[in-house]
Amino acid sequence: MKNKKKKRQGLAALVLWIVFILMIAGITFISFQNGEATKELGSQIMDKLTRFQAVPEVSTGEEMAAATYGMRQSGRALVFLLIGIVGTITIHVSCYRCNWLIRTGITVFILAAIAYFTEKLKIYIPTRHYSYEEMMISMAAAGVGCLAVSLIMLLGRILKSLSHPKATGHSL
Repeated sequence: MKNKKKKRQGLAALVLWIVFILMIAGITFISFQNGEATKELGSQIMDKLTRFQAVPEVSTGEEMAAATYGMRQSGRALVFLLIGIVGTITIHVSCYRCNWLIRTGITVFILAAIAYFTEKLKIYIPTRHYSYEEMMISMAAAGVGCLAVSLIMLLGRILKSLSHPKATGHSL
């Protein structure tokens, strides 16, 4: 019975790692594209959104650029929130023998490193630049995902320990 549980846990960890790595690869690919290609993609998406959704009219190029920038930052926050959630679940499932604090510390370090490097390495890409603000958006969103999952895991562990009290050796 335990052997089956270990196999399922190992398979779940493997699938989670694959999903997590694919998410990181996707955000890395998007982050390291040429700046002009990124702006063009953003403009195309904004054009499609304005056709299907009631978006306030933008009359100037400056307003369109601001709207596109806002959309890109919202997308960044959403993607890093998902990376934070999936990454935290992945680490907690993979390192189930470690205590909660160690798993959470490992997760925070990995997520912060991903957010930092996907932004910092843009300095090596023509027409791209490092943005402290964008890095902080990424870190904050990943942190919210990490915090939510970590607290749920901790609460689950606390509730489980309360529902299954250990025998103290005293008989009543």
